Amino acid sequence: MSIGLFIDGAYLWYVFQERINYATLRTHIEKELCDQVDEAYFFNADDDPPKAQKLHNALAYPPPGGPGLRVKIYWLQKKLLFWPKHLGGGPVLHPTIPETQYEQKSQKAVDVGLTFHMVRSYHKRHWNKLVLAAGDSDFHEPVQSLVEGENVELYLVGSVNTISDQLRPYAKRIFEIDKEPLHNALRL
Repeated sequence: MSIGLFIDGAYLWYVFQERINYATLRTHIEKELCDQVDEAYFFNADDDPPKAQKLHNALAYPPPGGPGLRVKIYWLQKKLLFWPKHLGGGPVLHPTIPETQYEQKSQKAVDVGLTFHMVRSYHKRHWNKLVLAAGDSDFHEPVQSLVEGENVELYLVGSVNTISDQLRPYAKRIFEIDKEPLHNALRL
C-alpha cells in the first residue's frame, strides 16, 4: 500500500457541482495506479457539523463498502460585508430584502490541516504516490518538497482549469473529474 489520498472537500464540490461517490473515486484511483491507498483523508469546513454528521459517517466507512476516509472538519469564519468608505461605507444589503445584510464565509485552517496531515502521513507511512484533490497554489511548497526531495509521484484530482499553475508541473497525471467518463462514474 503506497498511496496517500488527501481530499479538499470544498474544492471537489466546486469542481464537480454535485454529490460525489468517494468510494468509486478511491477504487478508480487504486485501479489506475495499480496500488492501494494506505491513508486517506477528507478535509472540509462546516458551520453545522451535526447536520453533516451523516455524510461524515459515510465517508469514514471502510472499504469495500465505503471510501474509508479520515474526516477532518474545520470551521467557517463569517464576516458581514460593507461598502468601501468612498462608496458610503454602509452595509451591503440584499436588493429586494433590505433587512438582509450579505456576509462572506471563508474556510479557516483547512489548507493548513491538509498540509500538516499530508506531510506527517508521508513521514510516518512512507507512501510513494500522493493523490491530491486540491488545486490551490498554497500546496506548492509541500508538494514540491515531496516530489523533488522524497521522490513521491504526484497525481492530482480536479479540473485542469482550476488547478494552480504551480502544482501542475509536478503532476504525473490529472484525474479530470469534470470530464467523461470519470464524471459520470462518480455521480451518486
